[in-house]
Amino acid sequence: MTLPAVSFDLHPMDIFSICQFLRRFKEKEGPRAIRFILEPDKPIRIIFEPWYKEISCHRSIYKGKQKDTVRIWGRRRLMILERLIPVSHNFKVVLLGDGLPSFFLAEMQDMTFTLGLSGWTSNDWSRAGQFDLMAPRGLVENYLQEKIFDALKEKWFESSGGLAARLELEPHLVSSALTSFTQAGKVIYDLEKGVYRIRELSREPLDMQMLRFSSEVEGQANELITQDKVQIRKEIKNDKLHLTGKVTTSYGSSVMTLAIIDADHRLVKASCECSSFRTNQLRKGPCEHILATRMCYEKQTKKQGL
Repeated sequence: MTLPAVSFDLHPMDIFSICQFLRRFKEKEGPRAIRFILEPDKPIRIIFEPWYKEISCHRSIYKGKQKDTVRIWGRRRLMILERLIPVSHNFKVVLLGDGLPSFFLAEMQDMTFTLGLSGWTSNDWSRAGQFDLMAPRGLVENYLQEKIFDALKEKWFESSGGLAARLELEPHLVSSALTSFTQAGKVIYDLEKGVYRIRELSREPLDMQMLRFSSEVEGQANELITQDKVQIRKEIKNDKLHLTGKVTTSYGSSVMTLAIIDADHRLVKASCECSSFRTNQLRKGPCEHILATRMCYEKQTKKQGL
């Protein structure tokens, strides 16, 4: 939920229009997607596939600064929101990208209901999505991690930016540390408020050495770097870091990779020539070759003291 995302508000009647459309029409074949067309200061438009029929949400104006289009699947699950329409004054929508998880927050007078949906109905992204590998990453010294965690404990909840300003630390270092704490079960992220909250799931501290790699993919990426199988080239375009990599696979062949990282050290776009990426794109998180490209750059940056 801390990944780069597109967010906007939908009026309850626009949610009603979506549910009404889904009740009236039932597809017999794919594609079964909803496409959100977002243009600054214009009504949000929603296109239903495979009919390509459009609903214009005149009550909901997109406040973002850039034009965007996001496509999501598993749309019939949105019917869960139908009963909340009469008691909600607003719906906040957070979309992580095409085919990636989405969140719908029904804002009521005394509470907020959050509906989190995987990219597909059968896609268990909480267990196998590996989206944490796209979040801000970097090596953070142990003493800094302890400093950040102790500072968060003082207020119990705080935004990443606020914590970085208070401690006078680089924002990407704080984000990386907080990401590690969420993986370790010590911190949770509050999507509605946009803050991190202290919530330790274990009475005894978890062994951080066992949590060195958040997944098997990250371990494989680290192995590629250790065996010196990763070559990278960096370039700055449109205020984003473009990393081009050449990675030798475990089979001896080479694949070309691309990783684009924004100013907040988040992976916003990537590609790879391997079969895993061709099959899944980023729907299951980056492959080990893309991740190795990014980790290799961060290792070189740290070694140079940048």
